[in-house]
Amino acid sequence: MKTNLYLIALTILLAFSACNKVSESIHRDVIIKPDSILISIPPMVVNRDSAVIKDLPTTVNIQAAIANLGGENFSVNDIETARLSNFSFTYVPKVKDSVSLRNNFSNIGSVRVSLVSNIKTDSLAKFINTSSIDPISTNFNLGQVMNNQLLKDYLNDGNLTYMMIIKPRKSITDTIKAKISASYTLTLSK
Repeated sequence: MKTNLYLIALTILLAFSACNKVSESIHRDVIIKPDSILISIPPMVVNRDSAVIKDLPTTVNIQAAIANLGGENFSVNDIETARLSNFSFTYVPKVKDSVSLRNNFSNIGSVRVSLVSNIKTDSLAKFINTSSIDPISTNFNLGQVMNNQLLKDYLNDGNLTYMMIIKPRKSITDTIKAKISASYTLTLSK
């Protein structure tokens, strides 16, 4: 009986001391969706041409997105991780509800998107068309290739632009209009 009392007293003492060591931790995910960008993919001949599209504005405003959180008082310094949630291309038809049978995304072989800051350039995402058939294609998503820490560093730097290298899988005989959209997920921790 005496041993049980000691055990109960010790358990209560440990429980109270553990309560003093608990610190409050706040985690929050923020999704940043910059404005969509309209681009033109020029005509290209397969195995000969590629299109390089530079200086596309990213319109990523991390400080504003974090400031919109309200009461948690997070800052850019509280970013734990950053990742590319989505990077998509959407076909923009020249005539309403019309997709060109000869010039659509099935003609595209690969796309590489890089982030460009004032001092460096690194690959952000890529798409490689591995389809063995040629269906009409009107959208596709790129997969992230940049590691999350490097992406966090780029997003913290600000003043970013995108650069794209597009290679055809089949010749593109007319300009293809496309809209690119991206979203980033930041995990904030205090």
